[in-house]
Amino acid sequence: MIKKKLTAALVILSMAALSGCGAPEDGREDTSGDTPDQTEESVSEDDFYHVKSIEMEESEEESAENLMNSFGALCAEIYENADKGSASNVVLEEETVHEMVEAAAAEGLTVTCGSYDYNMLNYENVDECLRKAAAGEAAEAEFYEITASGYFRYFGLTAEEGDLIVTYANAAFNDAMELQIRQLEKFQVYEWEYTEKGWLIWEKAPSRNQEMDMHSFFRVLPLDEKCREFCSRYIGPVSYFSNNLFLTDWDEESMEQIEFNDLYDFLYAMKYGTSLEEESITDGIPKEEFENVVQSYFHISAEDLETYARYDPVNGTYPWEPFGPWNRARGLQPFPEVVKCVENGDGTWTLYVEAVLVEAGTDCSFKHTVTMKEENGSWIYTGNDVDEEGSRNIPEYIPRKNF
Repeated sequence: MIKKKLTAALVILSMAALSGCGAPEDGREDTSGDTPDQTEESVSEDDFYHVKSIEMEESEEESAENLMNSFGALCAEIYENADKGSASNVVLEEETVHEMVEAAAAEGLTVTCGSYDYNMLNYENVDECLRKAAAGEAAEAEFYEITASGYFRYFGLTAEEGDLIVTYANAAFNDAMELQIRQLEKFQVYEWEYTEKGWLIWEKAPSRNQEMDMHSFFRVLPLDEKCREFCSRYIGPVSYFSNNLFLTDWDEESMEQIEFNDLYDFLYAMKYGTSLEEESITDGIPKEEFENVVQSYFHISAEDLETYARYDPVNGTYPWEPFGPWNRARGLQPFPEVVKCVENGDGTWTLYVEAVLVEAGTDCSFKHTVTMKEENGSWIYTGNDVDEEGSRNIPEYIPRKNF
């Protein structure tokens, strides 16, 4: 792990307090969590949420504005012609974001996608900079980020003697298709690290509240495209919220461990490409519909499914409830990342998954392996195994319905 902390004391305390995936816990931007940590004992109350701002010179501000204008010009035509959704706020398709990332990268810029579903393009200079910075050498680099909400961001990195200073600009197009800077600042991060897997993680200021988390996450090193494909199609759409498919050990001989009733709506969305219409369900899911969806992704007989998913023969339905504030766990939610995929000799693939938890500042809060098999052009789940190391960080799961 390539890592730089502000003080040796913080390193020792952090390593003692954190665990999971053989590396310390750490996270990403725009979300947060109340995760008690021994490092808080080294931080005074006045230091929490205090950003170490650096005044920008006029020439620096002008340079940032010029960079953003040039960046915007490379993306303007694609953005202007894109479907931005019907809501008052901009919602771009991920394909549109990726198209703009590629357009800017074609001109030599280092660019990434804010949704973590696309490799950073032209990443090499940032990787070199961070490796030098971790070794205490002076280094500089810059990169850009485009988000599905229509924001265009610039990050200028300056490292010296292990400290990391960030120049940040955030901009959006106005109705006249002018890229206007909404935020421009320069600051020294509280702590940062560049992990073995290639995540750049920093904490802008000490924070301990979910609504005011100050972690930022950027994947610099590229992921294998097969890993990304598996994750986007079969791991990410299920994830860890309100179902237990990836939170418990099971194989094809022990599928009673799976709560298929809570898993159903996730599988439905995967199969049909649209969310389940909750308002149309009044007394469970009809037998044929439920079994058709589940059996698209599992080798399971109707008889076993009737038992495991509590089929109601009187009504001819399987029980199902939407999740809501009354029946959901309130813990922090990581997102899955498939870091390796291996083709086995028996027609199955093993996917090595590590859960990224932004609010804790870790690129691996716990890990598990998922086994899948391709049959007739489709994929089925055949097993999940949670690694014991870091298992205490598995998100809490509460079945939606009491039986």
